[in-house]
Amino acid sequence: MPFSSFFGDYGPSLLAFGVFALFHSVCAQEPFKRTLARLTGSFFVDHFWRLIYCILSYGALYYGVSSLHWGRNTEYDFWVIIYPDWLWQTITLFHLLSIALMYVAFIQSDYLEFWGFKQAWRGIMALFGFATPDAGLFGTHRLVEHGIYGWVRHPMLSAGLMFLLTSGPSQNNIVYTLMYTAYMLIGGYYEEKRLLRVFGDEYRAYQRAVGAFFPRFQF
Repeated sequence: MPFSSFFGDYGPSLLAFGVFALFHSVCAQEPFKRTLARLTGSFFVDHFWRLIYCILSYGALYYGVSSLHWGRNTEYDFWVIIYPDWLWQTITLFHLLSIALMYVAFIQSDYLEFWGFKQAWRGIMALFGFATPDAGLFGTHRLVEHGIYGWVRHPMLSAGLMFLLTSGPSQNNIVYTLMYTAYMLIGGYYEEKRLLRVFGDEYRAYQRAVGAFFPRFQF
């Protein structure tokens, strides 16, 4: 495919994904949240921003980027590689494994907290004068190193990559996987810097012991 044709087909989704990646990374960082807190108040940021951030991220990715990527390029949904049955069955097992790994990571990180529902509930209760316990946010006030996080430091990103790599090998999926991989590496880099600022030497020791996206097997 000529470059001009490739950019014409995928340029809108590449641009949209770039905007999403910038929003997703910047808006999760402390400098942005401190600026937002000065404008809206720390109570809003502490209790409601996470839920709003996740809803906006979900909408931008699945109703913005995905519709531009797949909706505009339906002619590229055919498989460019035809796997033999035995290989496709093996790949399907890994595809199902990726879903299981993502589910386990969500459960271990407390998916209600991950999406911001617990924070929002505490905020609503506080507005009505009721206090609710707060154990501190995963990845901000507490570092989890056991379970699936004892295998890889970013299991959700790893599971997402495995999910895409084991999806049907259409041109659309391949291009989207490359976009996702670029964001995984760049976004993971800045997330690592944030976690080092938050947890310091504790996180450095965790980095030495556990791989970022792939397990480190010691023989």
